[in-house]
Amino acid sequence: MRRAALAVAVAVLVAAPAARAADPCARWTDRVIASGLGSLENVEADGIGGLLVSASDQDAIVRLARDGKATTLVKDVSSPGGLRVRRGVLFFNTGDTLASGLNDRPDGTLERFDLRTRKRTVYARNIIMPNGLVFLPNGDALTSRDIGGPPAIYVVPRADPAHHRAWAQTDDSNGMAVDPSGRFLYANQTFKHDSPVLRIPIANPGKIEVLARVGEFKGLDDMTIDRAGVLYLAANGTGEIVRLDPRTKRSCTIAGGAAAGWRNTSAVKFGCGPGWRSDRLYAVGFDGVVHELIPPGREPHARGICAGRLRPASQLNHATDEHRFPPPREPDGD
Repeated sequence: MRRAALAVAVAVLVAAPAARAADPCARWTDRVIASGLGSLENVEADGIGGLLVSASDQDAIVRLARDGKATTLVKDVSSPGGLRVRRGVLFFNTGDTLASGLNDRPDGTLERFDLRTRKRTVYARNIIMPNGLVFLPNGDALTSRDIGGPPAIYVVPRADPAHHRAWAQTDDSNGMAVDPSGRFLYANQTFKHDSPVLRIPIANPGKIEVLARVGEFKGLDDMTIDRAGVLYLAANGTGEIVRLDPRTKRSCTIAGGAAAGWRNTSAVKFGCGPGWRSDRLYAVGFDGVVHELIPPGREPHARGICAGRLRPASQLNHATDEHRFPPPREPDGD
């Protein structure tokens, strides 16, 4: 009897992890937060209770409250592109236009908007079609263009933002994300038929490899990454959110698609700060809809990386955080 009981206990213990293991490709629950905002290019939680979107039709950066109410945060933003919040400052691209990419016209800017003082300054000028935006661990900014190139990824050095230069000799580059280890940049390509995702060593950006191809004519747009290094891709062509695990190279659709009524999904990010949970994804598209995606199953869930987003309470504190997320240097003048 004791032997039989022991056998049953062992069987339960062996089966328990499998029973608890969630299907990484299970679909996330979708809830619409706002609609009717016109074409939306990008999204970013500000860390202090708002969700920011690049509103192309409004030439503005719009801030959403948790109840979906929209207010203009930054006006007169010509063709806004990528958004990133670092240490209480919003960085955003302007001049993200088809014509600029086709004609190699350097009329784009990377600008900064202090969320506390509301001061707006131009951080870098004369960039060709700055679409995607990401910061490297050393504080340098990267911008991408999905029309034209190579080069299609440029670096704006933290030490000298007035003089950007080519960083990676890719073409057709759009969404970008930095691996949590700080070793790799991931970038996707919009107009390649097989929807490739690239992996680029940050220490050696000349060594570009195709990490995975996630399907035919997905039209990949922006992307984000969780704390475990898993990627989430906005597929503009199919209106989907695609999950890609760089370790297994397995990809699957976890939200959206034509059957769900999604169209032209342009960006996806995890929440951060009050009202915008870090275990939920927020997606926008050219259809003017903002979606909240709730993960399936029980905790623990995938979570986004929120460190470095808020301004320190004192500039003398948080020395460790300052080392990991050095604030970009502000250039003189506008």
